[in-house]
Amino acid sequence: MGAGLVLLGVAISVLTLVVTSSPTRASTPGLAGAGYSVLAPEAAPPAPPVAPPPRFAVPTTVAAPGGSSLSPLTLQIASAPAAICADGSNTCTAGSGVARVTLTAAATQPATPYWPNVQVAFVIETTAYDGDFDHYNSFYGQDPCAIASSGQGPLCEESNGVPFFVANAGTIAEAIQAANPHSNVSFAMVDFFGTDCGDWNDCGDSYMYHVDIPDFVGPSAFGPAVRSTFQAQILGGGYTGIFGLDDNFLHSPVITALYGTIIGSGLTWSANTHHVIVWIGSTAPRDPAYVENYWVSPFDHCCSGTQADGWTCEPSYNFANGASPNCEGWVRSQDGNPNDSIAALAHTAHQCTESIGHVCTIDVIDLWDTPTDPLSLSWITDPGYPSGSAGAGPGNTGPTQDAEHIILAGCDMAQATGGTWDGPAFWTCPNGQAGTLQYVPHGGLQDPNTENPTLFNALRGIGFGPEYKTLVANGTRQPMFTFVPESNIQVAPDPQFTSACVTPGGFLPTCQRAPTVLHTYGLTYLGWNWSTNASTNALYVGDQWTASFNVINSGPPIGLVPIDACDSPICFAGHSTPENGLYTWARYVPASNGTTDVQSFPLAQVTVVQTASPEPPPVTPPPPPPVPPPFPILAAPPIPTIVPTPTLNILGVTNLSVQATAAGFLGAGFMRVGMKNRPVAMKVAALSKNAGSKFDNVSSKDAPPGVGRFE
Repeated sequence: MGAGLVLLGVAISVLTLVVTSSPTRASTPGLAGAGYSVLAPEAAPPAPPVAPPPRFAVPTTVAAPGGSSLSPLTLQIASAPAAICADGSNTCTAGSGVARVTLTAAATQPATPYWPNVQVAFVIETTAYDGDFDHYNSFYGQDPCAIASSGQGPLCEESNGVPFFVANAGTIAEAIQAANPHSNVSFAMVDFFGTDCGDWNDCGDSYMYHVDIPDFVGPSAFGPAVRSTFQAQILGGGYTGIFGLDDNFLHSPVITALYGTIIGSGLTWSANTHHVIVWIGSTAPRDPAYVENYWVSPFDHCCSGTQADGWTCEPSYNFANGASPNCEGWVRSQDGNPNDSIAALAHTAHQCTESIGHVCTIDVIDLWDTPTDPLSLSWITDPGYPSGSAGAGPGNTGPTQDAEHIILAGCDMAQATGGTWDGPAFWTCPNGQAGTLQYVPHGGLQDPNTENPTLFNALRGIGFGPEYKTLVANGTRQPMFTFVPESNIQVAPDPQFTSACVTPGGFLPTCQRAPTVLHTYGLTYLGWNWSTNASTNALYVGDQWTASFNVINSGPPIGLVPIDACDSPICFAGHSTPENGLYTWARYVPASNGTTDVQSFPLAQVTVVQTASPEPPPVTPPPPPPVPPPFPILAAPPIPTIVPTPTLNILGVTNLSVQATAAGFLGAGFMRVGMKNRPVAMKVAALSKNAGSKFDNVSSKDAPPGVGRFE
């Protein structure tokens, strides 16, 4: 009590009971002192539903449009920067020839909760308290009720589980099919009960694995098949067989029975179905974690073992298609090989990995009978074995530990394989799953009670595994994610690959870190799986996968070009098409059906900038021409003496010399010449000694008289 168990690496606490008193089942000092007591059936409400864990938030980059919200997976692709140089150069205006591409796939949409094809194999235990006690062979054991009726009545707390199943097998199958209307469910059957001689079992009349219905049949055929095989051959046409209190009833060869069922010994498992196993019984496996003490039980003294506890090592068994390991474990290995347990086998056997769910789901129903009820009157106070009285009696430590180990084994197996558990209403599994079964008396020997409403509901509600509610996408034999570059884009020489697989509980340890480089039809592209372990290569609600790497441009055209080959109208509009039928996709099997789906990633684009061409050296403009020398001041040629006459000659413009005039202007310092209402007066040095003009005003009385002003 109180010890922690490790279930597939997850610590869980040991199963406990809540103390209450009941008008129908009295609490006892033994139970209370051990931290136990028993709830009356009507006081055991079902456990409240457990809220799913919050979705793990993952930052995302700005992605290209086109991620589908209607598909099981939301796919996105992003690229940064928005522009790169052509041919991987860094000499253009973009400044870099490398872009970082990020692919993202998120399981954000819950899948439709059903499986298309399901095969259910019932594994039925037939030990004495399961409802098929041999009432007619002497007294067999020390059960007070059997002794009181001289062996002619049912045991004190004998379940009617086996008679109920035989009488209602067809109805049970129809109910399971009706509860899963979108699935095609078929059924097979195995039974078992006896351990080896000397292991609290008489010799020669027991079997560890027996196939009743090898081929999976539909609901309508299952009931007649159970009656024509199991009832007719094992139960002698009725409801009892050779099962007595001189046979094991606290532990059993259930490890062997489940091993043979999982590997399909004598069964026709199909690869295109999901595989479910339903174990109905009330014993513990031969495993050191679930020891059973027979010295506190009503076992017949005739065939007792050499020690109080039953064997805790399941011997190897030779099946038609192979032998099981010696000391095969229950949910943990006993021999150091992690694969040598039933829980591991359910995840690794090819009959399970090739099923749709990639696991064999094991549902467990622990019947309400003496082995699972520590308060049953069958737990006599003094069985008569050495030290047998220590801890013996209803509700005492011996029966409590035995019952607890049986229930805990069932809870552990269901949890380890994703199955469901049900059992007596006063028990609750460590994960909070509460039992719902009420006790139903066995009834008369010739006409046993074949009605058991709570057992019927438990069978109708068996689960097909955790994938039923949360699985979104299963992997296939090909990579789940691929990146196919468009023709002018290629993975950079230094790709710097990174990837991450994020679940609601953290990072997936088996995430594929670097992609697989694939070559098909001369095309080189990349591929990833969600997990490197085939049994966990599936995405559930809240899972998110990302991968990043570098790409470069490898040739024309220039401008806005697609990065990935994809397949959608938006891709075609962006000039991206599949390459040899391949494109950037997610390839998976949706949980809603068994058909492989290929979903294209959206379009990602980048602008390719032309690398700048080398420019010629700059042309130096010619130097300005030299400043011409100043115009020379030309001396006027000698002018002959001319006698002035009163005749006024008007010279035309054409008679002027432009060069001479310009030279005269420059030489005189740009002399101002008045042109308004008077002609130019030229001084003739030869006619006058005056320096002034004849037309100027007389400025001095001493000056000689001039010609006067021209008015």
